[in-house]
Amino acid sequence: MKEKKISAIKILANLIKYTWRASPATFVVLVISSLFMSSLGFLEIITIEELFDSAVNVATGAAVELIYKPMLVLLGILVLFPVGEWLEYLVRGYFWRRGSGYMKFLHHGRINHMRSIEFENAANIDELHKATLGSEDAPNGLRVIVQILFLYLPYILSLMVYLVSIKPMLGFTIVLIFIPTLILQLIRMRQNFDFEDKIANRRRKTRYFERCILSKEYLKETFLNDSFGYFYQLFTESNREFSKALIAIKKRILKTSVLMKLLNAAGFLSVLALLVYYVYRGTISIGLFAAIYYSISKITNMFRRAISDIGEALVGIANTSFLVRLLEGDDRSGKKNTISKAQDIHLQDVCFTYPNSKEKALKNINLTIKAGTSLAIVGENGSGKSTLTKIIMGLYDPTQGVVKYGNKPLNYYADTSRFNGISAVFQDFVKYKLSAEDNIKISNITSKAMTEDALDKAGVSLANLSIHSETILSREFGGQDLSGGEWQRIAIARGLYRPHDLIVLDEPTAAIDPIEEANVFESFKEISVGKTSIFVTHRLGSTKIADRIIVMEKGEIVEEGTHKELMILEGRYHALLKSQAQWYEH
Repeated sequence: MKEKKISAIKILANLIKYTWRASPATFVVLVISSLFMSSLGFLEIITIEELFDSAVNVATGAAVELIYKPMLVLLGILVLFPVGEWLEYLVRGYFWRRGSGYMKFLHHGRINHMRSIEFENAANIDELHKATLGSEDAPNGLRVIVQILFLYLPYILSLMVYLVSIKPMLGFTIVLIFIPTLILQLIRMRQNFDFEDKIANRRRKTRYFERCILSKEYLKETFLNDSFGYFYQLFTESNREFSKALIAIKKRILKTSVLMKLLNAAGFLSVLALLVYYVYRGTISIGLFAAIYYSISKITNMFRRAISDIGEALVGIANTSFLVRLLEGDDRSGKKNTISKAQDIHLQDVCFTYPNSKEKALKNINLTIKAGTSLAIVGENGSGKSTLTKIIMGLYDPTQGVVKYGNKPLNYYADTSRFNGISAVFQDFVKYKLSAEDNIKISNITSKAMTEDALDKAGVSLANLSIHSETILSREFGGQDLSGGEWQRIAIARGLYRPHDLIVLDEPTAAIDPIEEANVFESFKEISVGKTSIFVTHRLGSTKIADRIIVMEKGEIVEEGTHKELMILEGRYHALLKSQAQWYEH
């Protein structure tokens, strides 16, 4: 994921496009309600001028009936104002909910199409967290822009024309009130963007240290190791750094704010001074003075509300830029057509390097896996076994070389094509806090196929576990938890349930004893007849069932053959197997 500068115009254009798609009807109603409130506001000023003029005329002897019409009109306006405000309030809330929901849909959809390797890069994770702010703030930012264009701007421009028609200088002084506040909000937007851009990593660390103190997944070890104090210290220090940066940015904004508000006050006082001067010179009457002062008061309040909303909008748009940057980034696109996994797999000169790493995790891998055969990948921790399986399945793309299914390079295909027909069970499988049935059917939750067959093949009985298919596998939600070995069998059943022509077991039996692991692999091979299967394990006693074995060391294949061939070779495989055999000697 590459960071790139995106212009404010492009951000705004995308924002309009996204919120329009979220709910065109809401967008239109927001525009109409904004124009309605703007028209009411201007009509109120004109009516008040007429009311003051009528009052002055009545005071000088005119018929009292002159005052009735503006009073009735003003009464109608005052009745319509709360109706308009109520409509505006409802539309604003609905606009945000629909817009935010759609933005999150886009946000989550983009993450779903990211390359797996992108999650290995800390900078990318920071970008995802910043994009989350955008998905929350974007609709509110655009809502303010719509109201600026169709509520504040028409209202302010109409009043400006009204004031200028009386005295041109009045229009100029209103500008003096507006500009300093606008400059302040532009500075605030820039500083907020820079702050969020730089502090994302620190914010994430602070939340992580807090999870180490509070989260259930860390609780046992935190208590057992008496490490609460340590993590609390890390949290405090990280939070202090975050707070220090936040206070620094607030101080800079405060200094600018004081200066700009002084200028704003000077502009307002200049307007009052001009009005007093015009009254003193007899240029305007007392009635007109009152009407102008009321209009200036209204326009000043509108300025303040508009500027406050503009500030909110600018901050929202600044955060939206993170989301737009994510959505505009390269996603994993490619051919959508099916690529069969029931064919030979070829790895040609494959190398792989993790982000921010100088050393290659895989080096010059050349390997062919015949369709319908079983392959065991063995080696010590850190030898590249799991990385190799991720390359084979298409979770990672090689940094050099190519992976082919048949004669088709896998990296040309989109995710839906890459992963179709592949199933896997990983050592760090997920324990979903869902029902037992949903845990198994997670790859195709709407499937009507029963789970019993997958459970039988995985050697697990729900009855023996004292649970049923609807039991939630989490005490946190009022259900029941399982042991490590029981969870591993549920995970294996999950892998078997998914339709596949290729299945990978990446050390999913670590919590099972070696003899039981060998039984699992044996039964697994039997039920995988005719399908390609790959076993990854550091226990070599389970590998003899495989059609073929490769031994990895420091990212390279150092030996390859059947169990018998590798034992005759008396190389690395032979040495590892002998050393592990000593563990079970009495």
